[in-house]
Amino acid sequence: MTPDSYPIQDRYRLARERNARRRLEARATPGLPIDGDAVETRLPVASVGSVMEGIMTALMTEKSPFFDQVCDEWKTLFPDVAATPGRWQGGKLFVYVRSSAQLFALRPRLAKMRRALAALPTAPKRFSVHLEIH
Repeated sequence: MTPDSYPIQDRYRLARERNARRRLEARATPGLPIDGDAVETRLPVASVGSVMEGIMTALMTEKSPFFDQVCDEWKTLFPDVAATPGRWQGGKLFVYVRSSAQLFALRPRLAKMRRALAALPTAPKRFSVHLEIH
């Protein structure tokens, strides 16, 4: 049976496969094996340097006497608040809560919390308080 005697659907399928092989061979590097995965389906690969930089920035925290004082005096300033100071980053104090219900309950009290924190002797002139769920 010759290719011309195949049914028309098989001839089209064979032509598509032959053209796909040619396109793949045209993109391939000479001397290297051909990877069967299409380039579009591959996930982007992160370099080791960018991964290490991300890990280091996640582990590093800013040293701040204000944040140390906030952590030390949190329970005396806000004894009834179900939140904890999380991190200090770029002039922003992140306060951690456990659920979205606690977040929505504390949101109206943020201005009052900021004023109480601004009264501390080590408080910077400009900072903001943000809530995060953790």
